[in-house]
Amino acid sequence: GKGGFFLFAPSFVRFHSRMGEGQWQFEGGAFHESLPEGRSAGTLEVSPVSVKFVSEAGTVEMPVSGLQMELGGAANRMLFLKHPEHPDWTFFTTDHALMEHPVFAQDARTAAARSSVSRTKWMSRASAFTFLGIVVAIVLGLWWAKDPMAAAVARKIPVEMEQKIGDAAFSSHAPATKLVTDKAILADFKKLSDPLIAAINSERYTFEFHILEDSTLNAFALPGGKMAIHTGLILQAESPEEILGVMAHELAHVELQHSMRNLVEMVGLYGVISAVFGDVSGIAAILVNNAPYLMQMKFSRDHEREADAVGFEYLMKATIDPRGMVEFFKKIQHEHDEAGGPDMDGALSMLSTHPATSERIQTLNALIENKAGTGPYRKLDLDFEAFQEKFRDHLNQ
Repeated sequence: GKGGFFLFAPSFVRFHSRMGEGQWQFEGGAFHESLPEGRSAGTLEVSPVSVKFVSEAGTVEMPVSGLQMELGGAANRMLFLKHPEHPDWTFFTTDHALMEHPVFAQDARTAAARSSVSRTKWMSRASAFTFLGIVVAIVLGLWWAKDPMAAAVARKIPVEMEQKIGDAAFSSHAPATKLVTDKAILADFKKLSDPLIAAINSERYTFEFHILEDSTLNAFALPGGKMAIHTGLILQAESPEEILGVMAHELAHVELQHSMRNLVEMVGLYGVISAVFGDVSGIAAILVNNAPYLMQMKFSRDHEREADAVGFEYLMKATIDPRGMVEFFKKIQHEHDEAGGPDMDGALSMLSTHPATSERIQTLNALIENKAGTGPYRKLDLDFEAFQEKFRDHLNQ
């Protein structure tokens, strides 16, 4: 019967051709108890008077007059042909073009079948487009939700784990032999950092500052609150407010967990989703192992804008002139332009992970204009030029 056909049908290659005036040929087959296993592959030859099935087993012919057609199989892919004069025979084909033969095209008896074929094709196309739309929506949805999901996972990670990740990254990029340990220098630096830390008043982190002997114009803060300021940044700054502006921006990245969110995204979508709805301990070891890669990661433009805005608020709370942040960003932007390209070596390393775009500088200037008249700003208890001279003496020892 028809049911036995469906294991057999996929092997057919769909084709149709014209053999002569009014005669077309289609790939197809037939069912009959006399055929091997009750079915056989062959061709259907359609002429104005008959439909002929031709195979190695022989030839069977049905008159066009009185021919019955019906659709069947999965999604009505199959077209079955029967005739009362041959009640035990059924011809079939997957090529619906058979109904376009002139002998059938105007036949009212085949109108329902043709209509069903058109409807099936339309529904198939509609289903395909719907499926494609769903896939695109899912992909876009997951892309849009990537950062919120990473943020949700980061919030669930214990601060002790963040500190462990930060320590691992710090030890791989800041060797102990390069850390400034001079007590007088560190005491002076504490005069700079204390007002900023008091203004942040973090409930999650205890910030720990280090000065790293490195001539590059850079600074970085890591998960858990550990931060390093390069001597190159301190020596090239023209005011303590410039240094504090960079620090406020970096500490905002920590409070907003931007580095942790970047690291979580490295785990992959499955790991992120699992951690969102389950226990984060499963990805903890992966995060620690990937901690050294933190220094190679770039923050997104959205993360940079957010850190600028939050860092600006930290400076305002500490009554530290926020123009220092803008001036320092202008400085590294100028040096980048002077370099004439994307090379971020040497004094431009700050831009490799924190590109100081003109847009961001304009945004910060707008924030400052909105706070016009705010002040007076804090006068920092530090002779900045003498502070820098201590560094030069220390480095020359």
